[in-house]
Amino acid sequence: MKKLAAALAAFVLATAALVPGLASDASAGAFKGAVDVRERVEAHDTDAYDVVFRGGQLAAVSVSGDGDTDLDCFVYDEDGSLVAKDDDSTDECRLTFRPQRSMRYRVEIVNLGGVYNAYHLRTN
Repeated sequence: MKKLAAALAAFVLATAALVPGLASDASAGAFKGAVDVRERVEAHDTDAYDVVFRGGQLAAVSVSGDGDTDLDCFVYDEDGSLVAKDDDSTDECRLTFRPQRSMRYRVEIVNLGGVYNAYHLRTN
């Protein structure tokens, strides 16, 4: 997971100038603005992303998998409290919540299957 976070941070730094509206705080490892990532999570593994959502505004997280395994999605606030989840038996996850204040949230994508799952993660 740490390897993925480091690779993702490097990718964001390398592409932030090319993608309008995308900037990052490399020291904090957080995204500012919408996230749109295509990645794959290995079998029985978890990918995690730090995303900043604004207080008072509807926060939305969408995960679309490749159909091979069950993916679950969990969102935790800075204190580690679970604020939203989609843990049904599909690889399509849709989460919405309204943060009381702006802060960094951790979005975790969990692969419950025995093979990798290529997914598309989007946030607002």
